[in-house]
Amino acid sequence: MDQKTSLRFQLLSACCGPAFLVTFVFFWGILGNNIPNPSPSLSAEELALRYQNNLGEIRLGFIISMISVCLYLPWCSYLSARLQQIEGKFPTLANLQLIGGALTVMVVSFSACFWAIAAFRPEGNPELIQFATDSGWLIIDLQYACTTLQMVAFALCVLSDKKGQAAGTPLMPNWACYLTIFCAVSFFPASLTGVLKTGPFAWDGVMSYYFPYFCWLCWETIASYFMIKDVRRRIRESKSSSASLSLEAQPA
Repeated sequence: MDQKTSLRFQLLSACCGPAFLVTFVFFWGILGNNIPNPSPSLSAEELALRYQNNLGEIRLGFIISMISVCLYLPWCSYLSARLQQIEGKFPTLANLQLIGGALTVMVVSFSACFWAIAAFRPEGNPELIQFATDSGWLIIDLQYACTTLQMVAFALCVLSDKKGQAAGTPLMPNWACYLTIFCAVSFFPASLTGVLKTGPFAWDGVMSYYFPYFCWLCWETIASYFMIKDVRRRIRESKSSSASLSLEAQPA
């Protein structure tokens, strides 16, 4: 594959980050009725009624979100390839970032699948609907560690890029890396969702839902911005290099 084509694929992969953000917020959050999300203190009957009253939106939201969440994969793939350039021969952090990103997609997909199952027979046993809903939320909230490791590996790798910093072309500035680490550890309170049904640490609470999810989306936005900016810079450098070679090849 020639460099021009490769750079186009890299730019497309980097742009999958913003595409994932938009589709995730709209289908998973708005259509899926996860903004706001259901309280774990709802009774089985109240929860079943919630599905029945918003059935079309919930079904469409979670079915499409299980497809669109895969946009996270090419984004992580490009990021891993870029980190591998920084690490060199033994890309431990790049691989950890890629594995963490892939597992994040699986966690989000499995949780949405449980909610789609709950919406499949909304007229059925309310307790089974409650069980499927609980399973979805506990899966996505308690298995945050794979995403935390992904983000920390990403930040540490970029911070260690002495060559890029010396050249003035790091993938992200240091402040964005430290923000990434902060956003990664913001998930820790979600561990309490496996115990609490009310309050700020329940799965519909500020500390276990709104704050960490906001942090994750902020990180995704900031990282996507710098990734796209990095690819565009390398595209310009490639064009400039090609133009210079063409001039040198011209007869005097």
